[in-house]
Amino acid sequence: MKPRICLCLTGRTHEENLRTVERFRSAVDLVELRADYLDPGERFFIREFPRKAGLPCILTIRRRADGGRFDDGEGVRLVLFAKALSYARSDSSANYAYVDLEDDFHIPVIEEACRTFGTRIIRSSHHLNGMPQNLDEVWNRITLEEDEIPRLAVQLSSSRELLAFLKWALSLPAKDKLVLALGAYGVMSGILAWRLGSLWTYASSNRNTPLYREQGFLDPFKLRSIYRFDSINDNTVLYTLVGQPSILASLSPYLHNNAFKEMGKNALLIPTPVDEVKHAVRILEMIGGQGAAVTVPFKEDILPLLSFHSTDVKRIGACNTLVRREGSWAGYNTDADGFEKSLVEFLDRQDLTGCRATIVGAGGAAKSVALALYRKKAQCLILNRTYSTARDLARKYNFHYSHLDERAIDLISDFSDLIVQATSVGMNSTEDPLGFYEFTGKEAVFDLIYHPAKTRLLARAEAAGCRITNGYRMLCHQAAGQYKLWMNEPPPDIYAQLPQPE
Repeated sequence: MKPRICLCLTGRTHEENLRTVERFRSAVDLVELRADYLDPGERFFIREFPRKAGLPCILTIRRRADGGRFDDGEGVRLVLFAKALSYARSDSSANYAYVDLEDDFHIPVIEEACRTFGTRIIRSSHHLNGMPQNLDEVWNRITLEEDEIPRLAVQLSSSRELLAFLKWALSLPAKDKLVLALGAYGVMSGILAWRLGSLWTYASSNRNTPLYREQGFLDPFKLRSIYRFDSINDNTVLYTLVGQPSILASLSPYLHNNAFKEMGKNALLIPTPVDEVKHAVRILEMIGGQGAAVTVPFKEDILPLLSFHSTDVKRIGACNTLVRREGSWAGYNTDADGFEKSLVEFLDRQDLTGCRATIVGAGGAAKSVALALYRKKAQCLILNRTYSTARDLARKYNFHYSHLDERAIDLISDFSDLIVQATSVGMNSTEDPLGFYEFTGKEAVFDLIYHPAKTRLLARAEAAGCRITNGYRMLCHQAAGQYKLWMNEPPPDIYAQLPQPE
């Protein structure tokens, strides 16, 4: 049976939860009423919720110690469970389909009522401080009863823990179960619930819920539309997006997975936050992946792990694309071509002879920009906080270089036809790496960041009258190049047609 999507309901009132059910009804298969989130007065009306929801319902009253919000003691919780399961209807859809009970909550009268009236027990064990050392012992404890569904949830704090979790979960025998890795490092486990053998994946109604922020539960529509939850299966070819936890905001899955769908490819790109790039490679191999998109800060760290370096990888000294070739990993770089194509669109000119440009940064992204501008015959100034790094990059192309501070103001003025911001500064803050420079309105300003769509740098440049663009079109072009490498065929037009989401 294909895994299903379970929507977690964390509203304070039943009315709020029912509105959420209606909003997502077309995208979910069942719902979980988190009664621990309900206002105290609302909790006494939980018996009627399954009938009103019109979908199979799980009842969960999670204690704070297990990551929930319930503080009123086990006696009150017992009364609520009993009330919810009382007066079972002949129409089973009016009863709870499942009730979630922790592995230390064994109340015979509740368990007997569940078995009598066809409500399946989910036996949960929660670990909020990383992987438990006695994982097999925990699993054995929650699988004692054959008719119960074991549910193990682990809050991961690192990619090393994700590796251990995946290795363990993929070794489990086939049976009804739920295995969840929570948090940013565990998002993959939700998307790959089907591969891990889970009966369903859990989803959250919006980004403002604790279940999204703390546990990594995605939006049901996102699971269906971007991660193709309806069509993926054991034959799906997997690719990963490798980076730090910030990649969960990346648009790469949006681009690639829409392209795969458009071309009828049974393939999927999944974001995979890691702390070390070697973990990304091991995870990719563990899930049988065939390639990866690599983002900062791992574009240079990945190089020693590759058996083949393309010409651009050698020139740039950075890799953004992995392809599985004869049992090993080949590295490519599509950033330079992606930037070049998007720059031509932005400036509406092919030849940049005579163009004097400033590149802000000297990392992996800046290296691709420098190569592209060198090919287009532009004259460039490279600015970086670490002076020696700017110098080393500039000398490859006979460019100028300087410190990224007030000392460079006069030089920037002399190289101001085009300004390319190629650092991550501004991605998660209102910082401006060129805050010391006053725009004149004559500069064309290209910020490689696309989330947010308009950084503080771009807003300031636009206010001064400059032409501006962000990195979305570059992302589209470099992603199209990745598709060509992965699929060994021309990329579809959809890469040029998908608008940047708000």
